[in-house]
This record gives sequence, structure tokens and C-alpha cells, in this order.
Amino acid sequence: MSKYTLTARRLGLTAVITPLASLSNLILLPILTKNLAIADYGAWALIMVTISLLPLLATLGLQNAMIRFLAAATDKRDIREAFYSMGFIVLLTSSIISALVFLFVPQIAASLFQNNNTIALLLIPNILIACLTAYVIQYFVTFQQIKRYSVLLFFNAYLNTALIAYFILSGHGLEGAVIALLIQQLAVFAVIMYLIVAQIGVAIPKFKHVRQHLAYGLPLVPGNISTWVVNSSDRYLIAFFLGTAAVGYYSPGYNLGYMIYVISAPLATLLPPVLSKHYDDDNIADVHTILTYSLKWYAGMALPCVFALSVLSKPLLLVLTTQQIAASGYLVTPFVAAGTALVGAYTVLVMIIALKKKTAVIGTIWLLCAALNFGLNLVLIPYLGLVGAAVTTFLACLLAFALTALYSFRQFKFDVNCGFIVKSVCGSSIIALFLLLWNPSGALNIVLSIALAAVIYLAILLALRGLTIQEIKLIYRIYRGSY
Repeated sequence: MSKYTLTARRLGLTAVITPLASLSNLILLPILTKNLAIADYGAWALIMVTISLLPLLATLGLQNAMIRFLAAATDKRDIREAFYSMGFIVLLTSSIISALVFLFVPQIAASLFQNNNTIALLLIPNILIACLTAYVIQYFVTFQQIKRYSVLLFFNAYLNTALIAYFILSGHGLEGAVIALLIQQLAVFAVIMYLIVAQIGVAIPKFKHVRQHLAYGLPLVPGNISTWVVNSSDRYLIAFFLGTAAVGYYSPGYNLGYMIYVISAPLATLLPPVLSKHYDDDNIADVHTILTYSLKWYAGMALPCVFALSVLSKPLLLVLTTQQIAASGYLVTPFVAAGTALVGAYTVLVMIIALKKKTAVIGTIWLLCAALNFGLNLVLIPYLGLVGAAVTTFLACLLAFALTALYSFRQFKFDVNCGFIVKSVCGSSIIALFLLLWNPSGALNIVLSIALAAVIYLAILLALRGLTIQEIKLIYRIYRGSY
């Protein structure tokens, strides 16, 4: 087990930093919802989902190709050539997309931002920098520089929160928030490029292996876009059917449920380069072990969080937003939390498909899920409103998980710890009942109830031998560095 110590420490670091970085979103949420009109907050939500979409197109899957092909690379000249060749292509596609957005500024402003052309124009440089950053930050993941990656995540999150809060509280409204976002993105991109250039220098790209990199990355683009459709397109359809203000009511409940992603984010960050290296070195037993422990760790963390968030959705939204938003959106959270948890498990299983370089399968799965999601949203949103969008998200995530599990286990089998998952569900059900009976209100009571629920859950796992004292001691020794 000692050879997994470094991987476990890196996983632990990202497991700590990711929730801390995500906490910035919760800090920002009341500032936005309590200082912007609900329609303006809905427009802000649409801005964020738009900025999350276009990098998926512009990067052409090349950030994934960088991880897959450079994780085991040691020659600095090869690294430099591949990084800048792929980077130039990302710059070119990002510029083209930004130019297209510029051509349609009046239409975008009319459909999304209540004819505010300034917001639509400010969106363009934000999109360009977001596309470039989405590519270059994966350099640190590729070469497992997890400390630097974690620090950058933390810096990015809290610089974003500080700048947006300053502009909003200074009375600059939605336009100020978008300007703050641009300043933050420019600062983070500059820091990232400084660190990368300091390590590998600068080179004129020769595009030696770009065909191979594109052959790996391009099949991922439909899947990435389809993932966005499942996770974010409902905001556009809600705006179309119910108006921009309805997006403002929907987004806080969605974002609260989506917080489950912080549990799988360390796995999504660390597993691709680690597993790629072990698999390419023909260490199949290590791949089996890492997948087994990753899924067990994830299930043990995600399941109680889904149950707890489902019960605490309304009290949390009352603290973080307004009474009107909480009343309108609290039923969204349980469905989104459950769907996000399934996607987290998918994150582990899909590694098998990526290792086998069957990336077209991933794209096909998400195309099917996106078609289901979009079609059901068209049917359910007009009749069930915000809850219809949330139910559709859950069903699409369930389909993605089921199809990925079915295909992955045909390619490579590992222990999924079914007994542990059953024990975790039992423990999660008990803490959900505990929270339901307590029914906490106010920030202090909610924090206290969550802390007690965590203690109860851990005690149940120990009593059921889902988690042993030996495993706890092993984890302690790993992170103390004395194993």
C-alpha cells in the first residue's frame, strides 16, 4: 500500500482544497441574490452557463489529450512542442468563437440579457480567456503538480468572490459583476502562463503530433457538449418558457445540489494522469486497486451528502438566499444532488473507457443523455416548472451512469464494494431521519446538525464494519507521512 501513499496524499489535498474553493460560491450566493434583482440574477446564471459551454467547443478535447499523452512524458522539448501546438489550435478556435459571438451581440442581448448590449459585449473577452484557461490549467494536472493546481483553484475562487462582491456591493450591478469576472480571469490566466513558461520556456509550435491528439480529443467534444446540455441547458429552456426571473429562482437550488461535485472533483482531477501512467506501464493490478478504493471512498462520502442536502435544502436556501427563492427552488436540490452523485460515480467508471482510448463511446453515451434531457425538458418544464427541469436532470444522469457502468465492466472489472454501499445507504438514511426530526433553522443550528450527523454516520459505518479502525489508522499514517 505504501506505493499509493503519494497518490492518496494528492487526493487528500484536492479533497480539502476543492470544498474550500467551492465554499466561495456559497459566500457569493447571498451577495448576488440579495443585491441584484431576480431577473438580473437569472441573467448572471445564464452568463455563467454560457461561459461554461464555449470552452468545451474551443478546446476540441485537447486538454484531455494533453493528460492522456503527456502524463508519462519526460523530455522537455517534447512537452513544449505538444503543449504549444495544441495551445495554438485552442487559441485559434477560441478567437473564431469569440468573433462569432460578436457578430450576434444584438440577438444575444435581446434573448438573454433584456437588450443590454454592454453585457453581451463584455461576455466576449470573458469567453476568450475562459477557453484559454480551460486548456492551460490542465498542464498542472497532467504532470501531477497538484499543490500548484490546488493553490490556483483556491486563488481563482476567492479572487473571483472578492472582486464580484466588491463591484456588487459598490452598486455597479450586473455589469460590474461581469467586469469583475473579466479582471479575475485575466489575472489567473497571467499567473498560470507565468508558471508554465518558467518551467518549459516558449517554443514556436511545429504541430508534430497534432493529428494524433485531435484524433483522441475530438470524439470527446460531442460528449462534453452533451454533458453541458444535461447540466446547464435547462437554464435556457427555463428562460424561454418561464422567463429570466425563473432562472433566478431555479439556479440557487440547482447549485446547492450540484455541490456534491466537490466530492468527485479530486477524482476527476487526479485519476486520469495517475491511471494513464499505471496503465501505460502495464501495472494493471495497480489500476484495479486504485479504481476499487476510489469508488469506495466516493460512495462513502457522496451518499450521506445527498441525503443530508435533500433534507436541509430549504433551511440552507433560507440562509443563503431570500424566502421567495427558497420557497420556489428547494425541491430542485434533491433531484440535482442525486443526479450529480451518479455522475461522480460515472467519473470513476469512465476512466476505464478513457484508458482503452474508446473516447467515441463516451461521446455516444452523452449524446443519448443530452437527447433525453432536452426532449424531456421541452415536455416537463411547461407543465411541472422548475421541478420538471430537476427531474429531467436526474433521469439523464441516471442514464449516463447506467450506460457507462454497462460498457466499462465489459472492458475491465474491479470490486465495487456492494456490501459497503448498502451499509452507507443505511447510515445515510438514519442521518436523514435525524436531520428531518431536528429540522434546524439558522446558520448555527444547521452547521451543528451537520456536524452531529457526520459523527453519527461515521459511528454507524464503524458499527457495521463498513469502515474499520485499521483503515482509519492507515489514512492517518499516510497523511502524517509516517507510513
